[in-house]
Amino acid sequence: MKNANRLALAAVVALSAVAAQAGQNFEDGSWPPEAPATSTLTRAEVVADLQAAQQNGSMPNYDFTYVSPQKQQATVVTREQVKAETLAAMKNGGLSLGS
Repeated sequence: MKNANRLALAAVVALSAVAAQAGQNFEDGSWPPEAPATSTLTRAEVVADLQAAQQNGSMPNYDFTYVSPQKQQATVVTREQVKAETLAAMKNGGLSLGS
């Protein structure tokens, strides 16, 4: 009896999945259905607009070429001087923590 209930439940679940797909239109064999594209620009015009936007800075240029970091100059401040400056800033309120 237990197995019959489980089998009936599995059959109902399987049939509900099939029924859910019944309303879909798969006549052209493509899924998801393609939205109609309406554009008045040619591909060359779009590429030219993209390049112009990247050059004038209105759109970021995502060029993934590697740029080596600039070498930083060695500091002349000692660790003790940095600690003293930090403590002084904490005492006079010049250091904002947590914001």
